[in-house]
Amino acid sequence: MVRRQCVCGGPLKGLRHTGPEMFGFIPSSSLAHYNYDCSFEMGVTLPGGRVLEQCPNCGAMVLCEYPTLDGSLRGDDPLITYGPGTVYEQCDIDAVPVTYRSFRALMSSGVTGGIMYSGAFRTNLAEVFGTTEDKLPSWKVVKDAVRDPMHNTMDEWWYASIGRNFIVLYENSKVLLPVSAWHRIPGTEIKNANIVRINELNTDPLRVHALDTVEMTISEQALDIPDERRRALALGNSARKRMLDSAIHVDRELCDLPQWASPESLERGAVLIRDGHVDSLIETAFGIRHIEVRDGERTEQVDILMRHDVLAKAVCTCADAQAKRICPHIVAAVLEMARYYSFRILIPQDRLPVRSHRSSDAVAVEDQGDNYNHYVDVVAMVREERNAHPDYRWLSSFIEPFTMGDEPLYHVEFMDSAVMGLPSVGYCVYSKTVLGFIDLVINRGDEDYLDTMRDYGLDKDVRLDILNVDSMDARLLCALITMAVYRERRNEGFLAECLENGQLVRMLRRLRALDGEAPQGGQ
Repeated sequence: MVRRQCVCGGPLKGLRHTGPEMFGFIPSSSLAHYNYDCSFEMGVTLPGGRVLEQCPNCGAMVLCEYPTLDGSLRGDDPLITYGPGTVYEQCDIDAVPVTYRSFRALMSSGVTGGIMYSGAFRTNLAEVFGTTEDKLPSWKVVKDAVRDPMHNTMDEWWYASIGRNFIVLYENSKVLLPVSAWHRIPGTEIKNANIVRINELNTDPLRVHALDTVEMTISEQALDIPDERRRALALGNSARKRMLDSAIHVDRELCDLPQWASPESLERGAVLIRDGHVDSLIETAFGIRHIEVRDGERTEQVDILMRHDVLAKAVCTCADAQAKRICPHIVAAVLEMARYYSFRILIPQDRLPVRSHRSSDAVAVEDQGDNYNHYVDVVAMVREERNAHPDYRWLSSFIEPFTMGDEPLYHVEFMDSAVMGLPSVGYCVYSKTVLGFIDLVINRGDEDYLDTMRDYGLDKDVRLDILNVDSMDARLLCALITMAVYRERRNEGFLAECLENGQLVRMLRRLRALDGEAPQGGQ
């Protein structure tokens, strides 16, 4: 019952193959890996574990054999109802149902959540722990390592959700920010006589009305992906392979571009983007952004992998990048991301070559930031000039997107529960702007917001509408904003309510006013 080729006809290698095409999935609900010290190799043998192989031709995920502790195949294990051979076809993130984009819907749907990792992740782990791939630490140790912010650029692992119908990867499980998705192709699982017989014996007459079946039916219309988007998904798969072969490990924030790029690359990259030689940015798969840069008679391909507001890896087809140097094309691509996502990169004059200090090129780079001075999308970069005084412009810069943006900040979708005798349940789905805000607050907000609120005599569930925002200082405002974001996790829709009644914007405006009153560094 093992599939030897993908539905596209491409050959599959199964469990005997190792490398970036092989993916393991470790469910976080499994107590054995979550709380106990089991070995890394045992991870996929735990209840609910999965092993998948990505087809090199079409990018589909194919469920492989389930390994056993003694290395034998499970064969006719009747517990595997959706067994080896099931194919998940890569799809657009917009086709992912609300179940996988809402905290409350995901927690109530029975979908398994955990960590999905590529075979290349083993190499990263061995490097981090200073060991070899055959002596990796236990999953309990690995879990702590991947959650450490110090390692947030260690790529080739993602938070993931796997249901019978969808596989979704997330950049951040706290924000549910999808970066890749696949849907199951009905009828691709290889039939097993014993499994079919047991399923018939346990047939539920209402099974056709199960929520995951309804979900798949509703989503099928959205799964007709345009050819242009399919090319973008394939481009992301190819870009991921290029990164594994020849990527530059940057591990720095994009807004710090002047600190990690040479003056010559900064100057040349600014000229390329000023002269319109940078083509539009394409969001591909796995959180990779692809940009093409025309330089003379050549067109260089640049791929950038993001983790939150940090550039983890970059790769370019030019000779400089192949020699592991930050080239002008990568600089131009980062500046294009600044233009696309509307965040500011300030390049000081002293970071440009001396001959350009009085040139229009240097001025163009600095002035460009003034046109794009607030967050509007998922990357959520930090807009701030470094100084000694606490600066909350990384928060207050969301005022304009929240008040003047064209797209709705959130909408409500419904999961049909009528078949269970319950009314339809609504789930709040936030826009990329709000998801970027949530992501930023989680990573840069007040980690001790509860203690801060207690210092001011406030309870963690205090009503925001009874507070006098105009009399608050910046420390308390930051704590309250962080509280609102975390409260969304246990009270879905709370942040939408704060946006609707203007309380969140009111606090952000108070922060901006306080920043305006505070002395800026060096002034």
